Amino acid sequence: MTAKEQFLTNQQRYQPLILPQRFSDEEMVRDWTLNRRDCQMVNKYRKQYRLGVAIQLCAMRLYGRFLNQLSDLSSRVVSYLSSQLDLPPALTVEVPEREATLLEHRNNILKYLGFRRFDVKVEADLDRWVEAQAHQGLLPDELFHRAERYLLLNRIVLPGPTTIERQIVRICNQVHAQLFEQVFEQMSPELREAIDDLLQTSGGNQRTYFNQLKEYPPAAKISSLKRYLERYDNLVATGINAFEEKLIDTTFLHYLYRLTKRYSAKDMKRFKDHKRYALMVCFLLESRKILLDHLVKMHDQYMTELCRQTKNSHDKKHKEFRKRQKKAIDAVLDTTHVLLEWPDEQPLYKNDLWQ
Repeated sequence: MTAKEQFLTNQQRYQPLILPQRFSDEEMVRDWTLNRRDCQMVNKYRKQYRLGVAIQLCAMRLYGRFLNQLSDLSSRVVSYLSSQLDLPPALTVEVPEREATLLEHRNNILKYLGFRRFDVKVEADLDRWVEAQAHQGLLPDELFHRAERYLLLNRIVLPGPTTIERQIVRICNQVHAQLFEQVFEQMSPELREAIDDLLQTSGGNQRTYFNQLKEYPPAAKISSLKRYLERYDNLVATGINAFEEKLIDTTFLHYLYRLTKRYSAKDMKRFKDHKRYALMVCFLLESRKILLDHLVKMHDQYMTELCRQTKNSHDKKHKEFRKRQKKAIDAVLDTTHVLLEWPDEQPLYKNDLWQ
């Protein structure tokens, strides 16, 4: 499994179990209630360790994993478990210092709950289950959560997240290889040749057309719109429109697009033909839609900006016109005022008006 094939987030990989700090009383009762048989089992241990054993018992039943830090558990849960065991309130949870004692407690909990460790046999069973799910079109990130649920329902101690991740990636690669072969067989020789050209630099350009397609659109300008229209025309010129898109599920197509986007042109050239061409077909199909979306959005932004500039220019000229018009109106009003107040018996000369 390469780094680019990994799909888990860092939080999922290194902090698989996050204990909730906010929950209702109903949720607490549902998840952390001990039945009579549980209490009998816990009371077999020393009083100082009973609370810790009860916490780990409920955690294994609920999450399929033991808690590494009992101090992370909500104080409400600790108090609730203490009350069920008739233990006094405790600020801390005591655990055995000896590793052997701690391991014995955990093994006893697993035996009591009927849980098994994740071993070679379980791994083989999970392989078959993941393969069946992958054939139904489920993607790795969704398979991960279902695989954890599958193991928990079958009372298997969940391994580390990276263990499940590697297993899912390995099986999915095998299943996807069959799809890649089908896609490869549907491709025309002209389309394959065009894809090879996309992964090569040409015309003195240091960047391949494949890398250019992964760029996010710049500011909406005429030059940017022209450049993106040229990219779309070049993409259509590969003959991708003639490919039968129904062969690939829409969700799976988007997943392969995101996966291909992580690779460079150099990485793509190292893949086998079936995988390289299939990934590129999915990338081109999805890029065609994305380019159109970008073009529409850039056109809207450009027209909005053009309208804004036009409105500002109109408002500026209108303001200047109103200013000149106001001066003319004021002059007419002043002249009218002079004429109305001018004595009838006194002659009116032009010089008098200009004053």
